Amino acid sequence: MVRFALIQLAKKHTEILGTFYEIILKNKWDLTVFFDLEDDNYTFIPYYNKLFNYTISIRKGREYESEMENFDFLIFASSSDDCRFLEYMRNPNISHKCIFVHHQAIHIKPYMIRNISVTPLVTNDHLNNTVSQYILPVYKSYKTIHWKPISNKVIFAVIGAIRGVNSGKTVDRDLNLVQEVLNAYPEGNYEFWFFMRKNDWAWIARKHKWLRENKRVVAFPGLKTENMIKVLHQAKFILPLAKKKGWFYWERLTGSIPLAVNFNIPLLIDRELAAIYGLQDCSMCYENSILEIYENLIKMSDDNYYQYIVKIVKYKKDICKQNEKNFFDICMRQIIGKHVINYFDNLHAKNAANLPEPRQNNNDQRRGFFFR
Repeated sequence: MVRFALIQLAKKHTEILGTFYEIILKNKWDLTVFFDLEDDNYTFIPYYNKLFNYTISIRKGREYESEMENFDFLIFASSSDDCRFLEYMRNPNISHKCIFVHHQAIHIKPYMIRNISVTPLVTNDHLNNTVSQYILPVYKSYKTIHWKPISNKVIFAVIGAIRGVNSGKTVDRDLNLVQEVLNAYPEGNYEFWFFMRKNDWAWIARKHKWLRENKRVVAFPGLKTENMIKVLHQAKFILPLAKKKGWFYWERLTGSIPLAVNFNIPLLIDRELAAIYGLQDCSMCYENSILEIYENLIKMSDDNYYQYIVKIVKYKKDICKQNEKNFFDICMRQIIGKHVINYFDNLHAKNAANLPEPRQNNNDQRRGFFFR
C-alpha cells in the first residue's frame, strides 16, 4: 500500500483537494489529510467525504511534522505555505518525497524537486531541473447535470473573491463586463448571482454600490459548499470575469474554471483565456465584451445549451484521464539532477511488495508509467 499525506496549512485552496482524493482513492492507496477543519470556511472536506463515499482520516495540519516518515509521499496543496514549512523540509533526504502544488511561479523554491502546477501558466521554464506536471484541479466523480431553473431567467454565476485596492479598483476581475450588460439591457431576462465569503462581498459591494442596488444582481455571501451547489443548479453559465491581460492570463488560475468544469456548468469566458485551457469548444466565448453574444445567450435553445454540457463533461473526462497519468509520472519518475532517486528503491520493503507491477507506455514520450 502506497501511503499519501495531503497537507493544507493555510485557510485556502481546499477546493483543489478533490482531484487528489479521486486519483488516490481510485487506485486504492492510503490517504490521510492534514488540515485544521475549523479553517474550512466552504466545508469542502465534508463535501468530498460524501462525494467520494469515503471517510478520510483528517488530522490537525501541524501533526504531519511528527509523522513524515510514515508516508511515501507528502502532497502540499499550496506551495505558498513555504513560510510555514519546517527547515527539515529543505533537506533532499525528505524533499524527494514531497510533492508541491503551485498556483503561482513566485512560490517555487530550489528544494522543491517534485512539482505540480494547477495551471499551464506555471510552465516547465519555471520548474527547471525538477520533476513537474500540469494537473488542472478537476474530478469526474461529480456527475449531476445542472440547470434546473425555477424561472425562465438566464442566471450568470460569479464565484470567488474580487480583489481590489482601497480605491475600489479591481485587479483580477473586470466588473465592467457586468455593468455593460446591466446598462444595455436594464430590463433583460437575466440575473447575475455572486458567490463569495461574507467579508469579500461586504467589501466589494461597499466599493461598488451599484452591485447591491441593482435588482438584477443577487448576492449569496458565505454559502457552504453543498448549499452553493444546490443554488448553482439554477445557473446557466459561470463567468470568470478575468481582467484582460491580468493575473489570470500570465501567472495564476482563476478558480472559476475548475468549479465550472467540476459542476458541469458551461463557462461564459473570453476567447483568449479559454484557449489557454483548451475550453473554446465547450464554452460561450466573447472577444472583449459579453454584449457581443448577449442575444445568443438569452435566446439559446435547450438542445443547443445541453450540447455545451455534453462537451464540458467530455472535456472533464479527458482532463481527468491526463491528470491521473501525470500524477503517476510525478510519483514514479526518477529525480533528474543532483538527487537521482528511484521511487521503488525508496519505498519501504513491505509497501513495495504490494505495489502493482509498472509497465512502460511506449506511446508516452515523457517516459511516464501506468499501473496494470
